[in-house]
Amino acid sequence: MRAVIITRPGGPEVLEIQDVEIPQPTGDQVRVRVHASGINRADLLQRAGGYPAPPGSPANIPGLEFAGEVDAVGPLVRAWKPGQRVMGLAGGGAQAEYILSHEGLLVEIPQNLDFVQAAGIPEVFMTAHDALFTQAGLQMGERVLIHAAGSGVGTAAIQLAHAISSALPTWIRTSRHWLPGGVSSSCQLWAEHRQMSTWAC
Repeated sequence: MRAVIITRPGGPEVLEIQDVEIPQPTGDQVRVRVHASGINRADLLQRAGGYPAPPGSPANIPGLEFAGEVDAVGPLVRAWKPGQRVMGLAGGGAQAEYILSHEGLLVEIPQNLDFVQAAGIPEVFMTAHDALFTQAGLQMGERVLIHAAGSGVGTAAIQLAHAISSALPTWIRTSRHWLPGGVSSSCQLWAEHRQMSTWAC
């Protein structure tokens, strides 16, 4: 299979597409044929040599989130079968044609999402969902303060909290100072920072 390989620490020039062995699923592992994968800050840090892959993850293949189709399953897998559309999180290795995942780390892709859209969900939206609802216990109509509202997880948190009608004070740090605001002012600041005419929240 082809995979993006970090040949040495550095900038984008250290990445190469190389042929590597296709991983074989065992136990409760699922092999996914990757159709799309996300790029996150951790991938950039890993490429630069500042973020080692966790144990059991490929040290030289970046990629924390992916979307694709189940290709093969280990003998203990009960939740998935070949052909199902899934997205998931990984400790690394998603920038390849195939990736192995524990069956419990996969989620079925909703029918209204394509692979590219689905690949952008696991890292930021699952992190934001866990922080808001599992960890903080956010309920409909409650207020929530979202720090770093311009980050990937921050923008996902805004959308999730907005979906349950929560009041949303937010904080965005510019290059000079912190600016308080609500959803609309945060979006406007982000749009101005990125020199965009509009930005949907």
